[in-house]
Parts: sequence; structure tokens; C-alpha cells
Amino acid sequence: MEVQHFVTRLQERLQSLQLREIDAAAGLDAAMRGNLAAPAAYVIPLSERATELPHTGPLDQLERRVIGVLYVIDTRAATGGAGLVDLATVRAATKQALIGWTPDETTGEPVVFLGGELVQMEGDGRLVWSDEFLETGYYRSNP
Repeated sequence: MEVQHFVTRLQERLQSLQLREIDAAAGLDAAMRGNLAAPAAYVIPLSERATELPHTGPLDQLERRVIGVLYVIDTRAATGGAGLVDLATVRAATKQALIGWTPDETTGEPVVFLGGELVQMEGDGRLVWSDEFLETGYYRSNP
């Protein structure tokens, strides 16, 4: 599943935050095993589902893609207190950049926010959080 358009959008819209990295990650495991820079944001494809449209059958499909944005934040404190402001700031800026944005103007719908959750905080001064966004579009087959 292609996520580069999300990466590009975040790179353009989050410049003022001066994150060390905004990039794609092939999956959560690859991102977590890598040398994660902090603060950073990684765009991860999470799921993709398609359903046929009742009026056209299997030739035209509604596609729903869930995209994760994984944030890596340096908390500077084992309790996470100092980093939470940074997390709130980067999450708000990401939501501002993505919610309502329509990646594909011809067949897409605006991106919506699905939710977020703590992924990891082991007391090592690093917090990892993930937010999920839904991208909806239409696939038209040309047999």
C-alpha cells in the first residue's frame, strides 16, 4: 500500500516542528527495530479493505485504507512528563495536516482520524505513540 503521499504531506506541513525525521516505515516491526530518531514521525500502512459497490458489482470498489503515524518522542524524563507537550504539539499539527485533506481529488474522500494509543514507554526516555487515519477512495476496473 502506497503511503508516500502522506509522507510528503507531513514533510510539507510539519516543517516548523523541526522533527529529525518524517519518513515511511514498511511496518511497525521494521520501525521499532530500526534506529528511531527522536523526535520523529513514521507513516505506516496498517490495513486495506475493499468492498464492491452494489450498483456496479466487482468492477468498481470502495477501498478503505488505515494509515498509522508513529511518533517517537524524547521524554527527557522516565515518567514522560517533559515529552508529553511535544507529543501533544506534533499530534495536533498532524491532525491539522491530515484531517479533511483529500489525497485523491478525483476518486477520494477526506481523511478522517480514527484514534491513537501508546505503543511503547519503557522508562528509557523515549515514548512511542501511534495515531490512525482513514483514507477512503474508489477503484474502477477497466476490463
